Amino acid sequence: GATATSREVPADVDMDALSAQFNGPFIGNNNYDLEMAIERRAQGKIDAVAFGRLFISNPDLVERLRRGAELTIAPRESYYGGGAKGYTDWPVANY
Repeated sequence: GATATSREVPADVDMDALSAQFNGPFIGNNNYDLEMAIERRAQGKIDAVAFGRLFISNPDLVERLRRGAELTIAPRESYYGGGAKGYTDWPVANY
């Protein structure tokens, strides 16, 4: 979905069928968590995953995923609205 709108995929849209018809890398990016990313990659349903929103509030996202550290969920209103507060000022985790 577009920013600030629903990210739900309509019930009548079969993403697996769409990806099977696409002749190129298929990147999953809608509400994935690490478990879902690993599972769908292992099943060959995606080629890669984009964790866009999670990177906003977790500048060290890769390390957090590696360590199983808690993820910070940013409030949607902080994504794009003018200014750095809530968009580029999230701290890294303490390991």
